[in-house]
Amino acid sequence: MSEWHCEQMDDGFAARRLGKLSDYQLLNGCLDEVRAQDEGELWLLCDAQTRLSERVALAESTRRRR
Repeated sequence: MSEWHCEQMDDGFAARRLGKLSDYQLLNGCLDEVRAQDEGELWLLCDAQTRLSERVALAESTRRRR
């Protein structure tokens, strides 16, 4: 999870993105932070959010070409 900063908290785990999301990504469901109860759940959430942000960035670039 190199694109995320992860830390253990009293009630589980939290991860914050190291990079900045575009307004378009934020508008379309990408999150700056995720929280989970265990490390496995956190890894899956970070992976899902990373993939989503990549796909949304692709949609954004397609939108600009029109």
